[in-house]
Amino acid sequence: MPVKFGLQIPSFTFHTRRGENVYRVAEEIARTAESEGMDSVWLMDHLFQIGVVAPETDPILDCWTGLAAFGAVTKRLRLGTMVAAAGFRPPSILAKMTSTIDVISDGRLIVGIGAGWCDWEHEAYGLDFPPVGVRMKKLEEAINILKAMWTQERATFEGECFHVRNAVCSPKPVQKPHPPILVGGSGEKVTLRICAQHAQMHNIGGGTPEATARTLGVLKAHCQRLGTDYDAIVKSRLTPVMLVEDEAEAQRKLQRLTPPDTTEEHVRNRTLIGTPEQVAANLKSFADVGIEYFIVSFWDIGEIEPLRAFAREVMPRLR
Repeated sequence: MPVKFGLQIPSFTFHTRRGENVYRVAEEIARTAESEGMDSVWLMDHLFQIGVVAPETDPILDCWTGLAAFGAVTKRLRLGTMVAAAGFRPPSILAKMTSTIDVISDGRLIVGIGAGWCDWEHEAYGLDFPPVGVRMKKLEEAINILKAMWTQERATFEGECFHVRNAVCSPKPVQKPHPPILVGGSGEKVTLRICAQHAQMHNIGGGTPEATARTLGVLKAHCQRLGTDYDAIVKSRLTPVMLVEDEAEAQRKLQRLTPPDTTEEHVRNRTLIGTPEQVAANLKSFADVGIEYFIVSFWDIGEIEPLRAFAREVMPRLR
């Protein structure tokens, strides 16, 4: 299948556009992504910002209401969460929210969901943050409830963490049998098993092509054991990108854009930095081991031009 590209907007700290309405800037970015031929736009599910992206007190839009707004002002872009935390909302309420967004967008929603990892964020909002085993159980039960409420007239599910009893979710999603579910992560025993059993997309963040190949191999083994179709699961990779002409420009951008709560070295280590030719070659090394969908972000996205340059100078090299 042809390689696809999505844009994640993890930060609403638009350095050159301070004072503007952050949603209006984000809307402009989403519209530009659509007009430049990108396939999707993605929002993080954080209740306040995380320090490796921007200061905690900087603005960040709620992912679900933000995607609903994008759905009303775009025509073609898929709309995804990268990824929603299962412990932030009761899955029954999330089923209703996601059905509504799928209707608003005429069937363009991708529901990315995970177990949640940010303990201080849960605690700040008065939400439980149980041990990882319980969070994984919550994740799988949430997925089961979502699927039941999306597809059944009245849904009943009795789990250890969540339950619904004769719950109605109407209108149903436009997509049938339901919106695609994306599960993110590389945990070999549980996360990849849940993905193999329930998901239509799987996302990997970071790592080398060799590590990616290993993760996909484990996912394939789970699919074979469970009797599910590995080839039907779309494999994606999330990565920041910084387009530069040379190392001097990279250093200038890093000095200007590195968040105060992290380091230039950290930003450099998690970002693909280089010319369009170099970035395209790096992405191709991941496509060669099975990645079909690249979801990229830009530290300077508010300036719009990096997005346009990526769409015009990098994407055609892989499509």
